[in-house]
Amino acid sequence: MIDLLRLHVVWDHRSGEGARIAERISRHFDGIGMERDGVAHRVPVRFASVPWSDGTDVPRVVDLNRARHNAIILLHDEEMHDRRHAWNSWTAEVRAAIGARGKQDLYVPFGSSTGEPPLEADMSENIQYQRRGGWGGFADDEARDRRLMLVLLVCVRDHIRRLSGRTDREPIFVSHAKLDGDRSARAIVDFINDSRDGLPLETFYDATELMPGEDYRERFRREVGRGTLLAIVSDVYDSRPWCVFELTEAKRRRRPIVLVDIGGRRISRTFPYGANLPRVRVNPDPGGSAWIEPLLVEALSEGLRCDLFEKQASEASPHDTLVLPRPPELFDLLHRDSLPGKIVYPDPPLGNIEADLLRRALSTTSPATRMFTLGEIT
Repeated sequence: MIDLLRLHVVWDHRSGEGARIAERISRHFDGIGMERDGVAHRVPVRFASVPWSDGTDVPRVVDLNRARHNAIILLHDEEMHDRRHAWNSWTAEVRAAIGARGKQDLYVPFGSSTGEPPLEADMSENIQYQRRGGWGGFADDEARDRRLMLVLLVCVRDHIRRLSGRTDREPIFVSHAKLDGDRSARAIVDFINDSRDGLPLETFYDATELMPGEDYRERFRREVGRGTLLAIVSDVYDSRPWCVFELTEAKRRRRPIVLVDIGGRRISRTFPYGANLPRVRVNPDPGGSAWIEPLLVEALSEGLRCDLFEKQASEASPHDTLVLPRPPELFDLLHRDSLPGKIVYPDPPLGNIEADLLRRALSTTSPATRMFTLGEIT
């Protein structure tokens, strides 16, 4: 079976650091984004480090034909630098294979954290490495791994979006209530936009980003419709009309959404359509930023999951189909003027209670419409 996307992590087999990072990448992509009933979307990860035969220093060249799209993640370090002559030939052969397949695959090299220069074969082709030399100031391996994961997710998701013809960079839309969520939201935006970190991300924050005379409702709708929504769910978030507008608009437009729960007390009423979404509980640290990067990893992981599912489902059922990146809910059925003959959503199938409610709604609004998981139609 041909995978839609496959990741290949490459490192020198003598590098303990490379092996540790490879395992970390594998664990993360083994279940990205929303999880239901113990089932999460999986992006297969393969390792390439063990020498292919006696007397060689490098593994077998990656077979790109096992997936429609591949991401080759090179972990360069002092061990690879010591055997750079062999690795130069290896990377040149991989990049030639990538070139022969057009623009279907991606090469993501991470530079040495101890200062060794990139491989000569890559430098001669002006291949940019992600610099890790400045990551030594991070608190620990976990912090460095999160940064690597964040950069990797940005690269892979950008590649998948470009393959679908979407060349604009997707912003992180930080939805929040001014009363008790503004400090956390501003900390996230400032962290992303800090030039010292060099994160290749964009943000949309609030009305301060609007031009005088601009239709602010239309601008918010447009930004939500092209972004990933990171909703800072504070104590008053569910009671604020603009927060409800942003959240429901993101659902209406089938955008990736992650809820960030920072609530500190009892909430008298939660917004009924602020569910059916991944939710992360955090305690923002006013004096630090270590809590922010895991949220961005969650947001980009959910975004990648949505992108991959949309691509798979649209290709599997291209006609008369509504593709939902999350399990269907009443909101999806009732806010539309009309429904197609088929609704496709991620596995596993809905439980009996949810499915019965939706079938009852469909029997009144659109009796011919049927619901399927992607697994059921493939």
